Amino acid sequence: MEFDTLKREFLELVRAKKFIVLATSKDNRVTARSISCVVIDSKIYFQTDITFLKYEQIKSNPNVALCVDNFQIEGYAKIKGHPFAEENKNFIEVFREIHSGSFNAYSHMENEVVIEVDPKFVTVWKYEDGQPFMEFLDFRNEKAYRKYYDNSK
Repeated sequence: MEFDTLKREFLELVRAKKFIVLATSKDNRVTARSISCVVIDSKIYFQTDITFLKYEQIKSNPNVALCVDNFQIEGYAKIKGHPFAEENKNFIEVFREIHSGSFNAYSHMENEVVIEVDPKFVTVWKYEDGQPFMEFLDFRNEKAYRKYYDNSK
């Protein structure tokens, strides 16, 4: 199993879907919601308002989970400042192109911030000749591997 091949498949799926489910937590409360996202240099970006629960949860606990189709992603979130801050120039260009409605409605607002999610571990369920298996992407160690699921027991 090639790390780069599975990584490319994962990132292409996120790019194509444009929306992903984000789960965040704080003080034993876990919440999930769909977000408009973009992929830049193997990281997932979105914007949110600093008055929203997801921002408060990320600020308190930057460990997040994302889900798109059969891909489950564990990642680390970093607050990057206002969308129009110089450090977010690339984000704003990509986000404007892909999510023009959200860009026009929210990016200029004073309370908006960009969140960068660095994927750490990805799991995907697949099937081959009716046999289920999981493929894993370990970003920390740049390794990919497969584990077959024995559903005969």
